[in-house]
Amino acid sequence: MLQDILHIIWLRFPLALLLARLVVVPLSLWLHDQAHALVATLLGDPTPRESGRLTLNPLRHVPGLGIITGVLAGIGWSRPVPIRPHRMKAPGWLGGPLAVLAGPLATVGLALAGKALLGVWGLRPAFPWAGWPSLADLLTVLARFNLGLALLNALPLYPLDAHQLIHFVLPLRAAAWWERASGWTTTALGVGLAALLMLPPWVIVPAAGPAMRWGWSLLGW
Repeated sequence: MLQDILHIIWLRFPLALLLARLVVVPLSLWLHDQAHALVATLLGDPTPRESGRLTLNPLRHVPGLGIITGVLAGIGWSRPVPIRPHRMKAPGWLGGPLAVLAGPLATVGLALAGKALLGVWGLRPAFPWAGWPSLADLLTVLARFNLGLALLNALPLYPLDAHQLIHFVLPLRAAAWWERASGWTTTALGVGLAALLMLPPWVIVPAAGPAMRWGWSLLGW
């Protein structure tokens, strides 16, 4: 009897999904932030290195809570990489945006790599749940999580990349106003993430369904 109960729990527990995310989430967030830090450093800004963000250690980039929510809910985040365009050898109006765009481009690259490797190895996109994750499970989660991360960072809300990109391209006076407005954008982001994490699936799925289908269509699924 107990063995049967444990077997049912094993079949229904999303172990494959959680294990796949446990691999994908820290790797994806680390690469996203490393791209920011590396490009800023190559352009002459020592700030990422001085702040310890040019490192192979993912824990310097991703807080524990960001990994936990990424694994459990598929929504993870990392600490913003400090970038100082005025310390770059390139003009600030060019160097700042390049360093900011490096993160989302690396994320999109990971999503496309996951899709491409599925095709190269003749695998079909999978939707992992029970048991141990397969290679198809890992690559599918890699593509889906990074696509979601790229789309999330397209929102002009602090501290996401789109907000910082706008800040760097605005004239000085407008940039100062944009920075003052970052507080309410952070509030909007926090409320939205809290709703996604707390609302029941029967509310979230119908609302997010069109966006999810559009995102999967970008990957050709």
